[in-house]
Amino acid sequence: MVHSCNFKASIHRAQAGMGEDTRPLHSLTTHAENFALTPNGTGLSAIAPTSDGDRSGGSTPSQGKNFEFVLVTDSGSRRQVRRHAMRQYMRKRRLDSIARLDSSRLYVGGWSTRQDAGSSSPFLALEVEDAQDEEHVAVQKSTFINPKQHLTGPHKLVSNRNVWDSTAPACLEPHSKPPSLGYTPGDGVLFDPFDSFPIAIDSNDHQLIQHFVSIYPSMMYKLLDPMPKNPMMKIFQHIAMCDPVPFQAMLAIASKHRAGVEGKTESVQSLTHKMRALRLINECIQTRPDGYLDGIIYAVATMAVIEKWSKDFSVEQMHFSGLASMIRSRGGMRGLHAANKFLENIIYWVDYSCASNAIVGSSLPWTGDASDSLPQSLDFLVSDSQFHLDLSHNPSPANDPEDMYDHVCGCEDFLRFFRRLHDLEHSALNSPGGITGDFPEPQSRFGSQTKLFSILTTLPDYDHGIRDVRFIDEYSSMACLLYLNVALYDCYLNSTPFDRYLDWVHLEIQRLSPHSNPSIAAVLWLFLTNGGYPRGESGDAGERSWVVSRMLRVAKRLEWKRQGALWECLRRVLIGFLTTQQECSLGSAHINEHALAARQRKQSRSDGYFWDEDEMRRNILGLETPIITSCSAADSLNSG
Repeated sequence: MVHSCNFKASIHRAQAGMGEDTRPLHSLTTHAENFALTPNGTGLSAIAPTSDGDRSGGSTPSQGKNFEFVLVTDSGSRRQVRRHAMRQYMRKRRLDSIARLDSSRLYVGGWSTRQDAGSSSPFLALEVEDAQDEEHVAVQKSTFINPKQHLTGPHKLVSNRNVWDSTAPACLEPHSKPPSLGYTPGDGVLFDPFDSFPIAIDSNDHQLIQHFVSIYPSMMYKLLDPMPKNPMMKIFQHIAMCDPVPFQAMLAIASKHRAGVEGKTESVQSLTHKMRALRLINECIQTRPDGYLDGIIYAVATMAVIEKWSKDFSVEQMHFSGLASMIRSRGGMRGLHAANKFLENIIYWVDYSCASNAIVGSSLPWTGDASDSLPQSLDFLVSDSQFHLDLSHNPSPANDPEDMYDHVCGCEDFLRFFRRLHDLEHSALNSPGGITGDFPEPQSRFGSQTKLFSILTTLPDYDHGIRDVRFIDEYSSMACLLYLNVALYDCYLNSTPFDRYLDWVHLEIQRLSPHSNPSIAAVLWLFLTNGGYPRGESGDAGERSWVVSRMLRVAKRLEWKRQGALWECLRRVLIGFLTTQQECSLGSAHINEHALAARQRKQSRSDGYFWDEDEMRRNILGLETPIITSCSAADSLNSG
């Protein structure tokens, strides 16, 4: 109610319009509560009383002010005016709240948000009760409510999900919200008035989304690409936004990294989100025993990353064991490649950075069958029928003999790849050929001055946000070297030029960062995006990424043997294959005198093979007595 002493002109006009009320002026001014100021957004309008009798409320706009007064004389008119004034006041508060919310809301490109000025806000629930007494109007206190649980009818907000990305694929999973989640940790108000997120969040959790798509990739992986090339943004758009389970896992890993940035191992927020993610995963596993959706697979992989940061390798191993079972139910990595290539890339990315103590099996499931078959396009892989193991003199360190057999198969594939690649290089060096032209010395595509060489051999030390996780860069570098050597193996085998492959890699690196070196994680994603093949080639069936994962698991067993000497030896061997191909122009149609001289120098050296295979088996498998298999014996005879 607004009290004013400048009522005389309006009161006279009101008396003229209401013939019945001829009370003196002092009695009208004494009862100032009988006048109401009624804002309506665009101007001020009068409220005509609608009480019983022959009264009619008339009003004339004030000439000098943007308001007018209405004379009311009974309890019904006063209740109506007060009710109207309270509605207008609460409406103005709601509009101000929405305006403040929009000013601080996280911007996602292309989102269209509509606001109806006449619609009620989801934040405030106001109940006005009419009192029986003319002087009593009870207004309940405004309280915060959960719009996702209590709003119905015309107050239900419409979701604008995927409006911002018209090219985005359909959601991976049905959109369902567990009613048991309630509020996420934090003291802020609900921060999702348009019902766009799979679960209810507040302002503190809303900041985790910004942390996940921006701060986390830039600190942990130095992924400074624009948003369309940021895998975290794609995870948020295409996986997390489609179901509560991956969304909760995203909040868990973001809060874990945020706690690390703040110098803490854990926080109340990170522990709460982790607990809720685990609870949702367990509920989904119980309700879907025969098949798992993409969001659940992503959530389990995310929990494995969190435990890796916590250095809890036993729990990380449990997550990887469950992840392998889920992938097997989806038809293995080959089936996942056909169904969702982006999720396949995420699984390989998580697997490449897996801690050596948390490795489960020699590889991820390829087909998902009970007796998992191997990719047919890779001839160096050892099938079960090619060798027989003699473990009579070596007690198996594994609890299950089948696990030991699986590790031995992976070890043999690893050693056989290097043996075959060495033989193919030797054949290319000894192939007949002479100088095909007087060309200047070609610029090496893998020389010490190239970006690719610098990225793979010089890993900068920087703040990842999480302590003691620099090993993920070492693993990423080893994975890139394996990708390059698998491509080199294929070029030697099919007599195709490897230079074109390196040209593609250099072009993509230049696109990523024209003036500086991109991070090792960015280069790894170049290989992951098309399965280790150049962009546009149709040969990718997922087998290269799978075999890189298989060999990297074996290589991790050498990481701390002999104080890291075997790990460095493996890096030198992989780099040596690439530099030899470039210096000697192996597989190239054009050979100049410089390349011919390099070939002659290479042939004159009698360094022999670069390691003792029996010793490597002992280091990889952790066995005292070397295992002699029919497969390795046959390969040794062929190479000799």
